[in-house]
Amino acid sequence: MPDQRLVPAPVFILSPIRSGSTLLRCLLGSHPDVHAPHELHLGGLTVTVDDEFTDLAMRTLDLGRQDLEHLLWDRLLHRQLTEAGKTVLAEKSPGNVFIWQRLTACWPDARYIILRRHPVAIADSIRRAGDATDLAEAAVTVDKFATALDEAAAHVPTSVSVTYEQLTAEPEVTCKTLCEYIGIPWEPAMLDYGRHDHGPFVYGIGDWSPQIASGRIQDATPPPEDADVPPLLKHWCERWGYSA
Repeated sequence: MPDQRLVPAPVFILSPIRSGSTLLRCLLGSHPDVHAPHELHLGGLTVTVDDEFTDLAMRTLDLGRQDLEHLLWDRLLHRQLTEAGKTVLAEKSPGNVFIWQRLTACWPDARYIILRRHPVAIADSIRRAGDATDLAEAAVTVDKFATALDEAAAHVPTSVSVTYEQLTAEPEVTCKTLCEYIGIPWEPAMLDYGRHDHGPFVYGIGDWSPQIASGRIQDATPPPEDADVPPLLKHWCERWGYSA
């Protein structure tokens, strides 16, 4: 079945929440060959077989529930890509880190961009967004996403790794690396993402802050200097090469 995919080799951005994935998808989506939609949350798009006759019909076709969901996922990506008139689709839902096995099963030839950010900065962004009361609570979320991300990074067939800090400090160098990995020519217009339509910036399908809506690449917000870094974040700072 995977060799019949309408979109045979999509690009998936794998990252924790609040790690700059909306900025990255805007930069990629500003390339004339790449369509990077808002978060599609494929993991929540499921298929239900409601009765015994439908179940029999699908089993006769040798199609289980996951097979049907994969067909739906692939068709959705194909619809988006066709409407955009582009050749590469890049999808960035943070929840992808929890369904990477499904993604590799559905699209064996998919490409993956691993995006990391300073763990304390992620936690502070979660806190400032109102999704946690303090860094300790946010650290639990960071730990969950980071654990899944590193597992995915170790097992997906092919990937390239970048950091949010690299993306904001050296956007041209970083985007050139990503273009080379995807197999598309470098396009300077990628850096001026504010000149392109990237859809609404709203809570639930990506970043919604004034910073992303500005249309300009801005310096990465540093982690708070006076933070009492939770042990979970110290672990990830060390693992990812950041000083806690």
